[in-house]
Amino acid sequence: MTPVTSHSTRRASGGRLLIALLVLCVMAPRVDARRAPSDPPRRFTGRLQMLSGAALALPKLFDGSRSFATYVPAEAEVALRITGPLSVGLGGSGLLAPFSLTTCSDAPSPRANALVAFGTLRLDFNNSRDGSWWSPWLALRGGVVGQAGVGSGDPCEERFILGMYLGPRLGTDLWMGKAAVSFAVGYDHLPRAAGLAIQTGLTLRLF
Repeated sequence: MTPVTSHSTRRASGGRLLIALLVLCVMAPRVDARRAPSDPPRRFTGRLQMLSGAALALPKLFDGSRSFATYVPAEAEVALRITGPLSVGLGGSGLLAPFSLTTCSDAPSPRANALVAFGTLRLDFNNSRDGSWWSPWLALRGGVVGQAGVGSGDPCEERFILGMYLGPRLGTDLWMGKAAVSFAVGYDHLPRAAGLAIQTGLTLRLF
């Protein structure tokens, strides 16, 4: 009877070992899946942002007084995330000036329409797909602007000139899948008259 008992014990031990190996094989993928969310994938690697709105300005008149005016900007920017929350981008903007203000006592100035080319360094504070849909951001933008209706020294002479552009922005994206509704406020340094920008638009995740 002793040999039979020994043989049965070995078979039982081998069966338990086989069951343990099968359980480990089944549980291993679940452990890996649990570890993955600790480092969630980023919201975007490449993005396209399109904004429009209004830029409030106080251009100076010929007599030194100032008058309230509004630019209507429309802009587009393509950006690439370079590391973590930091991204760089290139964009362009057109600012329509639906006003004509006189800088000379007897002649109206040309409308101060402007074209801008800019580069962007942007920090997204919550650029991740961890379940959060709200992502605030800060963007530093600089480039070149061309604008009409800028005084050249003579109070009765205006012309189109090139100048330095600065346009920092503080905004937020409200993500809904691969697209987001975007809001931004900022400052536009322009040759004719600087403006306080209030914008809204759309951001698309390209990849």
